[in-house]
Formats: sequence, C-alpha cells, structure tokens
Amino acid sequence: MSGLVVSYSGVRGVVGRDLDASVARRFGVAFRRMVAELHPAGPITLVVGRDTRASGPELQSALMQGLSDERVRIMDLDVAPTPTIQFALGALQADGAVAVTASHNPAQWNGFKFFLAPDNTVLDGAQTERLIRELAVASDVAGAVVRDNQHERAVALHVARVLEQVDAGSIRRRRFRVALDAARGAGERPALRLLDALGCTVMRVDVERESEPVAENLAALGAAGVQNGCAVGFAQDLDGDRLALVTETGTAPGEDYTLVLVVDHLLHRPHPSVPVVVKNVSTTRAVDDVVARAGAELLETRVGEINLSRALKRQMDQGRVAFGGEGNGGVILPPVHLGRDSLVGMALVLEALAQRDEPLSIRLRELPRYHSAKLKLPLTPSRDPASLMAAVERAFPDGAADHLDGLRLRFADGAWLGVRRSNTEPVVRLVVESAGAQWVSRVANTLQNI
Repeated sequence: MSGLVVSYSGVRGVVGRDLDASVARRFGVAFRRMVAELHPAGPITLVVGRDTRASGPELQSALMQGLSDERVRIMDLDVAPTPTIQFALGALQADGAVAVTASHNPAQWNGFKFFLAPDNTVLDGAQTERLIRELAVASDVAGAVVRDNQHERAVALHVARVLEQVDAGSIRRRRFRVALDAARGAGERPALRLLDALGCTVMRVDVERESEPVAENLAALGAAGVQNGCAVGFAQDLDGDRLALVTETGTAPGEDYTLVLVVDHLLHRPHPSVPVVVKNVSTTRAVDDVVARAGAELLETRVGEINLSRALKRQMDQGRVAFGGEGNGGVILPPVHLGRDSLVGMALVLEALAQRDEPLSIRLRELPRYHSAKLKLPLTPSRDPASLMAAVERAFPDGAADHLDGLRLRFADGAWLGVRRSNTEPVVRLVVESAGAQWVSRVANTLQNI
C-alpha cells in the first residue's frame, strides 16, 4: 500500500501494485468502524457504487465484504456516477457512502471516495486521518454482505432533482441535438436519461480515451458534433463528476469554461440576495470577472472538493444563495448536492443555450477569455514541492505571493501562476494564466526547466 495517494480527495493507487482485494476489504472495515462510532445504536445504511474501470467489480465486492457486519445494510448502486452516489447518500437517508473510482486518473488506477452524512460530503482532512488510523488496525475480514440494489431508484431520483433546477420546458422546445462522449464511463446512462427527459436527440460517441476530458482527448467528440449538426458536445470523465464542452464548430474551449459559462448563466437569474460564487485557487480568473460584472461576491478556497463543499454550506447556513465549482469542469449546485456533478452542468448549459437564440461558440465569445497552460511535474527525490515553490518564487520576483494553497504569484497585469502538490497523483501541478499567449508560453517553458 506504500504507493497509495491518500488525501481528502480519496484514496487512489495503481491496481495490482498499491491496491487489491485485501486492501479494499481493510478500507471497508476501517470505514465501517468509523461510521459505527458516529451511529453506535445502529443499524447502519451505506451506499456503494463504482465507475466502469475493469478492476471495479472485484474491488467493490471486496470493499462491501469489509463494510459488512450484522448491523450494516448496503444499498448497491452497481455502476453509477460519483454524483449519483453522493446524491443518493442524502436521498436514500444513508449514513455513509463509498464510490469505487479513481476519477480522472489513468485506467490502471482505481480507488475509493468516502462520504459521510449528515452533510453528505467527502471526508475532510481530520476525517481522512481518522480513517487511516482505523486502517492501521483493520484486519482483512470478509463479512456476509446484505445488499439491496437501488441503482434504478437512485438514478431516477438524481435526474429528477436535476430537472427541478432548470426550465425543462424551454429546453425541450429547442429540440437540441447533442453529442455525448462519456469515455465509456459510469455517467453515460444517467446522462442519456437526463438528455432524453430534456427532449434532446443524442449522438453517442463511443470511443476509448483517457478519463480526463481535456481538449486533446476530445477530437472524436468534436468531429461527431460537427458531422451531426449538434448544438453542443458534452464530455464526462469515467465517474461522471466533471464536464467539458465542445462547440457546434467542433472546438473544445477547455474545461474551465464549463464553470465560467454556468456561473455567468446562474448570475443572470433573479436571486433574493447577492449570490456568493465559490471557486478554488486554481480556477481561471474569468470566473472572477463574471462575478465582478454581476455585482456578486467571490469566495476562494484551497483545491479539494471538501473545501468548496464546506464553504458553500457555510454560506447556505447563513441564508445566502451560493454555487460554484472547480476549473476542471466540476459544477456544484447545492440544491442538488454539495459535490461536482456533470448532469447539473449539462442541464444548466442547455438552459443557457435555450434562453438565447445563438450558438455556443458565440455565447462563449461573450465571456472573458484568458490563455492558460496546465502542467504536471512528477515528484522525485530532487524535486519536492517546497523546494520547487521556493525556486519558482525566486524566478519571478515581481509576483505578489500568497500561500492559501501551495504558491500563487499574481502580477500587476492580472496574470498569475500557481504551484501546488496534487491531492490525487504523485505530481506537482502548475497553472499559468494570462491575457497574453506569449507570456503563458514563456512562463510555462521556464517552469518546466526549473
């Protein structure tokens, strides 16, 4: 297990090297004990599901064996997107949930994402540390599994909740043609169900690709959208929590612009109070711009879904209207749940298109636009995050530094760069953004050679 990446983003590792059935059972035992301490009187209900990775069935079966004892009832969602699993935790009144997924990581990876009621969010740092302490003393024990398949019910309830957030009638009247590339992942069937309910004709793009829906992975989606006259192309990652767009011209604007478009659209709705938009420090400043021109409030957090979830919940507890997400295509709309949700993103993008008779490419052109580069540098004995950040700060002395999450340097013309250790892979992530493409290219080259 030494190669496992463990953080409040979950547990991830390479199957066969870091992760196997024994490890899965031990994590199941550890999480069951953790939930049992919160509910000593029992019984305990846990929701479990997985994405479509080949290793998923074996790991899910072993995990459920570890989760099981005489007090535990498991609601098995089988193959289901992470947002459906998270939504079902609340909708089915369960006590905890686990998604067997490595999200956007490559195919040889898998992992576990843990959620707890009553907030129905991923674990925070303290809860993750508690889970790891339980893991240290957990035995590889296989309990008798008592499970109830709730896949159909969970998907139906999730799709219905998403539909409640939009003017479905206006979308249906437009009879959109939509291309969908789900990466053969868990989000495909729920997405097809949602799009059918919204009156869309869907062109399925059935290709095997890397999970991460970045522009370089979406050529087939772009081509299918153009060939079939689609108004928009939607791309998901394997567990269906992230959403990227492709325009009617076949262009992928970058996953950041899913959030920019959705936030801009939501800010044009009438609200009883000034909305609060929550984003993380690695998300494009185009979000800052649309928030500023709408007269709304912006709140920044560290990277990590739990940080956004907690910030959004605090705002809601104060009676504020709040929404937001991450620049990786992760849209969070609290009336559905407090996690990233590609189905929510699809519905809101379609509503934005339905309300104005203009193509997506024109709609995106009206939004603030910046050039950016996103880099990953592998961790090595000679390249640790602290020394790398110190070297970057020395290389760019004219940048104003903040350390909310790793290092971020802001420059007088609005350009910025960020450096932080990944929560999900053994890498350092770097983001560079500016209105000038040449500046981005020059800085990206400098960073790669530090």
